Amino acid sequence: MLYVVGIGPGGEGYFTKKAEEILKNIDLIVCYKGYKKFVERFNKPIYTTGMKKEIDRVDYALKESKDKDVALVSSGDATIYGLASLAYELNEKKNYNIKIEVIPGITSASSCSAILGSPLNHDFVVLSLSDLLTPLDIILKRVKCALDGDFVITIYNPMSKSRKEPFLKAMEIVKEHAEKNNINYVVGIVKNASRENEEYKITTINELIDNLEKYVEFIDMNTTLIIGNSNTKVIDGKMVTPRGYLNKYKVE
Repeated sequence: MLYVVGIGPGGEGYFTKKAEEILKNIDLIVCYKGYKKFVERFNKPIYTTGMKKEIDRVDYALKESKDKDVALVSSGDATIYGLASLAYELNEKKNYNIKIEVIPGITSASSCSAILGSPLNHDFVVLSLSDLLTPLDIILKRVKCALDGDFVITIYNPMSKSRKEPFLKAMEIVKEHAEKNNINYVVGIVKNASRENEEYKITTINELIDNLEKYVEFIDMNTTLIIGNSNTKVIDGKMVTPRGYLNKYKVE
């Protein structure tokens, strides 16, 4: 059987009880080489591959699942930019007929929202700026639609050393929308969320654009951004998006 396991940010305190139980009892762990350090404590055989070897990794996990209980590990939640969908697709395409169970984990949006305060307390969208699998024009169209809908926007995979264009173009769209509607959006930036060397900054879209070089140097693939909606504000140094209770009910 194949278990597709989300382990959250990777820290021991963020594994769910179910994930711990599965990883203690399976025969083999399959994961990206960067996540090996998070699962070594389970003392199981571990098979790893590097970046851009996702198909090989998932295919290996499925094949091994024919006569073993295997855990295919993703950071965060395996159904949110993870490998769960690929496991189902390959299982069908190659007629492996492996039984698959997905174990949810804490995704970066939840972790970063807690670190920043409470910016995801109203309707929000999650977007990845990685254009390796999704055309850039579609990504940018989705950014525009999210802004038009006044959603809080969580951005995964904002930028790498070789891939800056999607981030720069997305921020230009946010800036133009902010100027058009006279909104200086609050922006939260979290690096290494719930991991060693965690850092976060709370700023505004205007300040970010005015100091773009500084932020480009700070942001990487271990960074998540949350762009607030028109009602998001800073309270006691934390980023908060009101749910609307104080507008609905009288509080004295």
